[in-house]
Amino acid sequence: MSERRFEWGGLGADRGDYVTAAEALAMLEVLCLAQADLSVTTSLRDGAAWARLARGERWALVSTPGSRWFSVETDTGHRLQLVDADSSKDQSAQLLAAYVDIADAYVRGTAQPLRARALGGSTIALDVNGRQVILAQPLVRRLRALLGR
Repeated sequence: MSERRFEWGGLGADRGDYVTAAEALAMLEVLCLAQADLSVTTSLRDGAAWARLARGERWALVSTPGSRWFSVETDTGHRLQLVDADSSKDQSAQLLAAYVDIADAYVRGTAQPLRARALGGSTIALDVNGRQVILAQPLVRRLRALLGR
C-alpha cells in the first residue's frame, strides 16, 4: 500500500509548489494593502483564505483554499470562479492579484449590466486594467429570480 497521504483536492503530500490557505491569506493581505481607501477584511475560515473589499453597501469577496480554485463573488450574487488544481505558487499569486483587481473594480463601481441571457440570467462586465471581465449569477439564483423567490 502506498505511503502517500490523501489531501483535499487530490493533491499529493509531495507537491512542493502547492499554496496552502494560510499562504494564500498572507498573499491576499499584501495585495489588499493598495486598497487603503476601501474597507478590507481578511480571514481564514472553512479551509479557505478570504478577502472582503467594501465601500458603502457594495462589497466583493475573494476566496481560495490555496492552489485549487479561485473565486470572486459580489453583493449582487455575481461571481467568477476558476478551478486550477495545477497552479504553482507564482501562478497562484498572479491569479489572486487578478481576482483582487476584479473585486476592486466592482467595489469602485465600474460594473456595467449586460443584456439578459436565457433563464433570466444576469451578467455584468467590469473594466479591469483595460480588459473586460464578465461575472454572472449562478443558475440557482437565476431560477429563484424567475420563480419570484
